[in-house]
Amino acid sequence: MIKRIVARWRSDNKVSAVQINQADDASPFRDTNKPSSQTPTLTIRGSTTQAEQQPPTATTPTHVYTANSLDIWMLGITIVIGGQYFSWNSGLSAGVYSYLAGYVLVATAYVALCCCNAEITGALPFAGGAYGLSRCTLGFLPGFLIGCCESLQYIAYVASTNIQFTEMLVSMWKPLSHVRPLMWLLFYVVALAILIRGGRQLWLWNFLLGGVSLGVLLLYVFGSMAFVDYRANAVPDASKATLNGFTGFIQALPLATWFFVGVEALGMSGDDVAKPKTMIPKAQVGCILTLVVTGALVYFVTISLPVDGGIDALQTSLTPLNTGFMLILNASNTVATALSLPATFATGFGFIWCYGKLIYAMSCSKLLPGDLSRVTKDSKTPYMALIAGSVVGYFICFAAYFVPAVSEHTFIVCITSAFCSYMGQSIGYILLRRSFNQIKSSAFYNPFGIFGAIYSMCVWMLGIVSVVAFQGNGGIEIGVFMATVSMLFAFYMLVARKRQVFSSQEHKVLLVAHISKFNQRKRQSTKLAKSSAQKTTKMTVSTDSGRRAWMRSATKVVPINKHTEIEEL
Repeated sequence: MIKRIVARWRSDNKVSAVQINQADDASPFRDTNKPSSQTPTLTIRGSTTQAEQQPPTATTPTHVYTANSLDIWMLGITIVIGGQYFSWNSGLSAGVYSYLAGYVLVATAYVALCCCNAEITGALPFAGGAYGLSRCTLGFLPGFLIGCCESLQYIAYVASTNIQFTEMLVSMWKPLSHVRPLMWLLFYVVALAILIRGGRQLWLWNFLLGGVSLGVLLLYVFGSMAFVDYRANAVPDASKATLNGFTGFIQALPLATWFFVGVEALGMSGDDVAKPKTMIPKAQVGCILTLVVTGALVYFVTISLPVDGGIDALQTSLTPLNTGFMLILNASNTVATALSLPATFATGFGFIWCYGKLIYAMSCSKLLPGDLSRVTKDSKTPYMALIAGSVVGYFICFAAYFVPAVSEHTFIVCITSAFCSYMGQSIGYILLRRSFNQIKSSAFYNPFGIFGAIYSMCVWMLGIVSVVAFQGNGGIEIGVFMATVSMLFAFYMLVARKRQVFSSQEHKVLLVAHISKFNQRKRQSTKLAKSSAQKTTKMTVSTDSGRRAWMRSATKVVPINKHTEIEEL
């Protein structure tokens, strides 16, 4: 039945969007019996707005380079690999074994999450990522909040990476310390120039950045093996292998995400490949497995090398891999630092791609200003979304420059957004598995199923507990996060709620999921209505009119046609 509904809706080429208003998620379809001569509309409770023209989509035209599974796999490496070069080492403050336990917990949670996402993508390859799926599983408000939190997370990660990149350059050449704002600007300009150009050049740069970063990392791992001494360097004092017990473990848990954060964004590449249902799941699962292996190798090798000052010095190092590079190449600290620059830039480059895709998808649904959905003529790159996100990130860099505390707390605020987004994705997967039968025919089979989603969700909940209660900063991070969510909530209620629509991409990919969700709620409400009616008939005598009213309330869903209004899906 759903297939017939979708086919009939798509056959009416005058309908391009669904105007969504302040309705309840459980509102039914209703036939308005409008004359066939009128322009068909799909509106919400009392709205008579004509079907709106959607902005140009970023669907890849035939003359634009089409990525393959290897390109998408390398994109994941580009996005994530920088996190295995720097910042993760701060978690060693919990002790080698405690942080290793956190790594295993987070790594397995990411594997489970990526398998869930891969199965969803194999059935519903939506280029808006978690935001679009949250919209149809959790509701419009949660979908909006998750989309905004993810966007801000990626923007802040780029700002953090930009600052890290600049500090590496400053450590190599001190005079650059006076022109930090210029260095931040150049970072954004170079990355945007490549991304906005798009097409084949974008994917060539992606392959170059990811390939060089991965190659240098493998050089570090295997070249350093000759200098590894685990007993002498990693745990010279067994009492320091686990510091502060459970408190130390859970406090450092969020830092283990540096090894993997960003890999979940590969689902947003649906517009860039010819067969997203098969290519993206294969690339995403292959990428997370690659990152788990490289992350474990980097962790083991780094803690086992002879670092001046031992683990205590390593956990505060700006460039924790320098010792290995210096030993392998017999090079200076400056040369060793230079070897970390490509991966650091690659991570910022990859996250800019992420927030460009996400902001574009949300603007196409009019949750964000429509101008952000503008694309280039040739490559269909969402240049306005890329520029807008970069401007916000540049201001974050300035805030961190004038208020150093901003830089200290940015990561925790970002990872809180990520944890909430991951929880939403896990819950969305569970709901889709239960209510959307078509997901069972996905091109990718998730071996962990709902259990994997539940496990992943529990880890992210533990991460949120870490942020709320164990960071020792008086709750400033969670306070900033809640203030941000409150502002986003106000924006949605006052602005976005009244003008949001279903974009053409959502029509094409997610319509069936929305209808499936609605039908399930309709069946549940029908059962409740029947149960209530049966209880009522025991106490009162039903009249003919009462029976007719009850029958009307228990009717089946009206198929969508060109005269049908939707109060809310």
